[in-house]
Amino acid sequence: MAKIISQETFDSVVMENVTEFDMPINEAIEDAEKDFSAQGVLLANIVKNMTLSEDKKALQHEILVSLDKIRAVVDGKAELPKLDEPLKSFTSQCKCSLAHRVMATKHNSHATILKVIEKVDNDASLLEMSLVAMVALTEGNPDILTAEGCVVMQPLLETWASKKDNPQIPVYLALWSYESCLKHEKNRQNLVNNGGPGRIIELLKGHKDNAAIVKACCKALGAFVLDDDIRIEHGSAHDHARSLVEDHGMIKVILEVMKDWLEHVDVSSGLLLTLSKLCVRTEYCQQAVDNDALIVINDVLVNMPDHAGINKQAVALLRTISGNDKVKEQAMKSGAGSMVIACLNRHQNVGGVAEACIGALAMIALRVTANGKQLVEAGAHQAVVQAMKIHPKNIQVAKLGCMAIRNMVARIPENQKHFIECGVEDVIHTAISIHGEIVKDMAKAALRDCNLDVKLVEQWTGTGHEIERD
Repeated sequence: MAKIISQETFDSVVMENVTEFDMPINEAIEDAEKDFSAQGVLLANIVKNMTLSEDKKALQHEILVSLDKIRAVVDGKAELPKLDEPLKSFTSQCKCSLAHRVMATKHNSHATILKVIEKVDNDASLLEMSLVAMVALTEGNPDILTAEGCVVMQPLLETWASKKDNPQIPVYLALWSYESCLKHEKNRQNLVNNGGPGRIIELLKGHKDNAAIVKACCKALGAFVLDDDIRIEHGSAHDHARSLVEDHGMIKVILEVMKDWLEHVDVSSGLLLTLSKLCVRTEYCQQAVDNDALIVINDVLVNMPDHAGINKQAVALLRTISGNDKVKEQAMKSGAGSMVIACLNRHQNVGGVAEACIGALAMIALRVTANGKQLVEAGAHQAVVQAMKIHPKNIQVAKLGCMAIRNMVARIPENQKHFIECGVEDVIHTAISIHGEIVKDMAKAALRDCNLDVKLVEQWTGTGHEIERD
């Protein structure tokens, strides 16, 4: 197990090198770093860029020097115009590493920056810089958000939903919410309880013509439906998704905004990803289709065939909404099945696209025999097997590939020969040999459904003796 030390211990050794051995500061830092590393000490939590004070009797950390200057303005000891440089310096230092952000947090930086935000809310330029600093401080450090922070954020979101003086402020307000929610369930719930999602949706609607704001709002809204906090056994992602859809009509909002950004790859990708996270119930899948989700998906696949990233998101959304059996039928009637096969053939070397396409084909074929027939007639068997050959080490491609094979042959015996002719047996055995137990059950089931030789092990067998009866 790696050893760790405190910042104070590291600083004292550096200072000792300077005073006792008369080393220049850079050499003193390098020597301390080498000594601790040789002892097996992990230094990832240590801030290593520092300078000597003017009297050369103490060490200074630029992030703390900047914080002191900011605090002087907050306390009324300096004028507002003097916030400019220290805020920029503080932000720059926060972006250096998590260690810098933790050091600043230990010196009450969150409360200080929060006071600055409240103090300068009528000065758009300083407010922007303050929010940039807050986002930089919060990145990977969401524990710092307090109840006061939640309260301060809400009126700003409300004000800037209609205010367009500075388009960067809505961006950083959304990113502040986003960074606060990542891997932190308590923050998510606090922001939801304070009305955060609704205000961010209004922010999105009020600035739907600004690409940067739309992308930031998508990230912020998507973060509310994550379940990524390992400290919490059961998150509220599903409840948050339900609230966004039922209370705020977010599916309709996203699809309306999407129609204006179909030509913009980055914005469209963010909107599609967010929409996929919301379709967590069968009625939401149908609601998405009722609001032209299939038209949007097909437009992306037809008009931007060469953009692997947005194709992946469009197909991933199709896979999600195809959890609804009625949507499966509508998807096939719209021609989406053939377009997914074409997408898989075009981007078969891109692992992420292969996963999304094979997953979508597996879902569309599930429980609907007619869909399985049509997909194989369109060449799905060749595309799936070829993708599995190209990505033998990709476990998701292996699992989803076996699932897609099963769904397209289990109730359609005439499809078996098409897969066998493509060499499906060797591909499945390769998946078993590489991934073992993780894919074994699904792979053997695929072999069985293709009517190929497979050794099925009976896990529980009787002993041949009848139960004794009294």
